[in-house]
Amino acid sequence: MDKIEYLEKLKNCNVWFDYSRNQRNVAEKILHNCILDKDFLIELKTDKNYDEFITLWSNAHYHYGIAIENGLKGIIVKYQPDRIDFEIKNENIILKNIGGKAGKTHNLFRLAETSGILETKVGLYKCNADYKSLKSVLLHLSDMIKWGARYPIPNNLEARHKFNNEVLPTLVYGFQILDVMEPLFKYFEKERN
Repeated sequence: MDKIEYLEKLKNCNVWFDYSRNQRNVAEKILHNCILDKDFLIELKTDKNYDEFITLWSNAHYHYGIAIENGLKGIIVKYQPDRIDFEIKNENIILKNIGGKAGKTHNLFRLAETSGILETKVGLYKCNADYKSLKSVLLHLSDMIKWGARYPIPNNLEARHKFNNEVLPTLVYGFQILDVMEPLFKYFEKERN
């Protein structure tokens, strides 16, 4: 790929939205082909596969998180192209980040704030409780991207996002997480040119 093609792709929100859709598809494949497999669910009831369930679910969360990160970056590329930080060095282009520090550290909640998607005029959700749930889910998915799904143990005992009593852990560890994420994915599709 030459510099012109690279810059065109970098600044094309649809490239980011397409990758978001593809990562979501990977997460859905893990969910449907592994976690919801009839034989796997039968064995899970006997507790034989509980660790495998957690590992598979964590990896699905990782891909959902990457999908959301790419979608949020697509929003930033589309509406805030000045937030794309790259450097041209001789014949190379180095992408430093999209969306500032939040884009570099995989903090999905901060990236969502930066993108403007949490503003009430966007109308992602109808009530504040849904935004609180989204914040909790985004912080959890940030942890999955950074470490949680990639390695079998956290990098330290304090490393993972801790849920408060406002949001039930079943929101994230059960299937309700899909309901919380769905409006984001619908918004990304709507924003795709």
